[in-house]
Amino acid sequence: MNSAQDPFDRSLPSPLAALAALRAAGEDSVVATDRLSTRQRAMYVRTRVDEELAREIQTSGWLRLVLLTGSAGGGKSALIRQLKDGLPPGTLTRVVEDATHADSPNKRQTERLAGVLAGFQSGVPPHGDITVIAANTGLLLELHREFAEHGQEALASVVAYALEVLGVPGRRPLGQDRRAELADAVLVVDLDQRPTSGGEQHLLRRMLRSLDPSDPKGVLEGAERCRTCTVAGWCAPRTNAELLADDRIGKSLDEAVEQIALRRGRDVAPRQLWDAVGELALGGISLEGDPCDAVARIAHREDAAAVWQALLPNGALAAPQGDLTRELADLDPSYRPSDEAHAVMAAVGIAPQEDAQGLERLLAAPEGQRLAVRTAARALREGSTEEAARGLVRAHWLCGRITLDSVIPAAFEEALAGAADAEDQLIDVACQGLVSAFGREAEHKAYLPTESLAESREARVLVQIDLDREVELLEDRARKLNPRGSAVVGLRPLAARLRIGRSVVRLDLPLYRLLEAASQGALAATVDVERFHALRYAAERLGRSAAEHQDRPLLVTYDGQGAAFVVAQTSRRGQQRLKIEKVA
Repeated sequence: MNSAQDPFDRSLPSPLAALAALRAAGEDSVVATDRLSTRQRAMYVRTRVDEELAREIQTSGWLRLVLLTGSAGGGKSALIRQLKDGLPPGTLTRVVEDATHADSPNKRQTERLAGVLAGFQSGVPPHGDITVIAANTGLLLELHREFAEHGQEALASVVAYALEVLGVPGRRPLGQDRRAELADAVLVVDLDQRPTSGGEQHLLRRMLRSLDPSDPKGVLEGAERCRTCTVAGWCAPRTNAELLADDRIGKSLDEAVEQIALRRGRDVAPRQLWDAVGELALGGISLEGDPCDAVARIAHREDAAAVWQALLPNGALAAPQGDLTRELADLDPSYRPSDEAHAVMAAVGIAPQEDAQGLERLLAAPEGQRLAVRTAARALREGSTEEAARGLVRAHWLCGRITLDSVIPAAFEEALAGAADAEDQLIDVACQGLVSAFGREAEHKAYLPTESLAESREARVLVQIDLDREVELLEDRARKLNPRGSAVVGLRPLAARLRIGRSVVRLDLPLYRLLEAASQGALAATVDVERFHALRYAAERLGRSAAEHQDRPLLVTYDGQGAAFVVAQTSRRGQQRLKIEKVA
């Protein structure tokens, strides 16, 4: 019941407090051992990883150990608990989920894990004995050291195998027979490799649907307080939650986050997604005390402009606080040249009534839902808002009326997907960029330096390189080392591995774009030389290696003069001679 002064029933939980708990600093951002809060259960989103892992456990006759690993916030503890609840009773012999919250094992933990893994002391445990452990890489490294130092070589080999398939550097003896035995018995699942964006079946889209305030099993648990609220029309966060649960808007946000993941070269972690979702929903309102009081104050002032400022097209997209929302704001279509955005911005302010109607057409819903949209439209109608044009452009984008300009070159994205023509194009860009940034082309031949480019010299000696032979794309390392685990998580590479001579370079999107710019003539000094460090080292190493072959033509250049000379060995009447020829 509402008191005479309160616009809502304070005895019911605040749905805005539930949104605040999604933030990385919120009370539900870390899963506690042995229990899930009601909200954490609502926040857990099932994906193909749950299904594939459950299938592996139930159908693989050889499986004895499932090791879940990944960064903090990756969902290890929540997944392991869902497995316990979802699999038939007795499927899992033992589960260790608290190991994931320690960076190094104390003596008690080491002894406990030694007991858990005791079945591996002489081969592998018997059929039907399945253990699930959640642990991060730091713990595994320390665990291997502890087992090895205490002479528990069989247990050390289990951890060594896990570290090997995770690609963790280091020398850890592991015999071929033992490796083959463990390859059948141990499944390592790295949740950092799980796709979290890029399609309806991935994590973000399902997260957003769970924000539906009317869903009793969702994050807001049915939002009972909202049913008692008399100022719901002033509540931008409630409306934002409804908007975020809309599949149209979810699709637009998912596409934007996918661009961010490609720029990072890795998927966005679930905890960071929840943090951004909470920030987008709250819209920047005050969280002091009962968050619903901030809405009541806005209603008391009849401040329609504050509702507009907190509405989803503005809020965190206009004034971001978190890392992910800042990256989303960098993609803001209102700051990018496009005919669609220009048409919207040019029309705003001429007829405020039409601006308001346009917002309602884009975002409003049937009676009783998204009430704050109409309040925000009132602010547009009254002309009492700032940055109305940019907010309306963002509203058009969220609803799919304006598409983001892709920052992802098609050749790069297609090459990651394995398209042969795109892979060839990516290699061509890499080769051209290498030569343009660090070497020189003469008479249609590529030359790379034979000495460090860090040293200033009046003259340089470069050596001819056949880049078609020296540069190639390599198979994704995670898929190569851990094919079973990669299949369970549905791994899709977000960066390429490029072999340059004897060096291997991780080619992510920013580095590819720098190479692309260099191949088109941009000076190395103008394209973030720091990102070129690994490439420069690879180019220098390749040049020095090639210079060991005395029959390779050389190119001598003189800085500031533009002159260059090709020096090559020729044979005439059985005698070796040097031929020196000036080139452009």
